[in-house]
Amino acid sequence: MPVQLAVPLEQEFILEKTDADYGEKGSPPTTILVRQARQGEHERRAALFASIVREQSINAPEEFVRFVQRFSFEELKRLEVFLTLKACNIENSEGKPLWRFSKNGTINEVEFNKGWAILPQSVATEIHDCVLELNVDWRPEGEEF
Repeated sequence: MPVQLAVPLEQEFILEKTDADYGEKGSPPTTILVRQARQGEHERRAALFASIVREQSINAPEEFVRFVQRFSFEELKRLEVFLTLKACNIENSEGKPLWRFSKNGTINEVEFNKGWAILPQSVATEIHDCVLELNVDWRPEGEEF
């Protein structure tokens, strides 16, 4: 029997640290819905590591080889969350949803980036930690949750 692709695993998380720091007593918990990354998301993530420039001097008085790789851990965090976040109930300063997801849980990347940019760093980190909890292949080697 051929392989039948299953819907990626999804998990809802309560952002307990965020609620402790920013939440109001008696209000509903802050939640996000994260899904497991599929091959397309793994490829998009891997593209961040793909740009390497190699420069080599042959006739210079001092021979050298220089490798340059552009990488930002914060950009990696943002991309991993964008690729796997399916729902979120965080509101902006006007009380409206920070992000508007489609019926199938997708969001425009430009709109996502605008919302991500205004998050407190601690909230962004907690969201990213949830993404890594579900997407174990993306965890730094040896790191457990």
